[in-house]
Amino acid sequence: MNRTFHFGGDQTAAVIAVVIFATFATTAGEYFLTLRNLENVARQVSLDAPLVFGQAIVLIAGGIDISVGATMAMAAALAIGLQENGTLTAVIAALTFGALVGAFNGLLVTRGGIVPFVATLGTMSVVRGLLLTYTGQQPLSGTDDAFVFWGGDSIGIFPVPLILSLVILIGLSLFLGRTRAGRNIYAIGGNREAAYLAGIAVKRFEMLAFVLSGTLAAVSGVLLASRLNSATVQLGNDTALLSISAALIGGASLLGGRGTIVGAFLGVLALGMLTNGMNLLGVHTYFQIATKATILIAVVAIDALSRTMARRRLAMAAA
Repeated sequence: MNRTFHFGGDQTAAVIAVVIFATFATTAGEYFLTLRNLENVARQVSLDAPLVFGQAIVLIAGGIDISVGATMAMAAALAIGLQENGTLTAVIAALTFGALVGAFNGLLVTRGGIVPFVATLGTMSVVRGLLLTYTGQQPLSGTDDAFVFWGGDSIGIFPVPLILSLVILIGLSLFLGRTRAGRNIYAIGGNREAAYLAGIAVKRFEMLAFVLSGTLAAVSGVLLASRLNSATVQLGNDTALLSISAALIGGASLLGGRGTIVGAFLGVLALGMLTNGMNLLGVHTYFQIATKATILIAVVAIDALSRTMARRRLAMAAA
């Protein structure tokens, strides 16, 4: 099936996004519906989107990446801290670091035989340690004012990071839906053993999924650093929860083989509007975290229930 821009699995995310938008348009419309606020929502969503895309790809392949937040934070620190060597050099270093973290995760999973959750959890701690060492636990400030364009400027009414995220969305959607590599990633997530028996280089494409996740986490880090023109060790603390929740809301599954990049974008859009609306209503931060965690639990439960019902239907049909 062509999954390039398939919306069937993304309907849940679209419905949730519409419900959240309607809720806050009604309860906080005076502030929520202003052009300035909607632009802020679009900008924040677009900063998180590349990282969520990467998480979605790993989930589709049957894995999970807990290290995305730490990778994003370290990439942001490198993009700021290395600017004295040239901004382009700093950005390349940040993206290369993300790719290397992804490759390291991939090696732990494919060669080390470590389950993705444990492997990436360990990597998260390692990268956090590197971040604390590199920054000296102090905030870093940028020296190149032009760098702010990529994360903080707009072209017309459209934030630059939104344009970049949409370009990445289209590219990744075409990759997953129209290329053999993309189809192989779906096949591996759907049934790893069957994919291996079909002649797919399972470990190679699992590695590719993790490298893409690390690189895209670094892209989010660079955009966030550009937006703030600074970097701190607090960046990305709750990003793993955000990325997993958004990808699952968008139709991905913890069991792999499902999901789209469009769905992931709708998922992060829904969570972005939820966060913005709760901020406008003065909802306490702790309650916001609890609300997002509850949504994650609900989505996982619905996914498990749908899988169970599908298996029962197949069993009844076979009988």
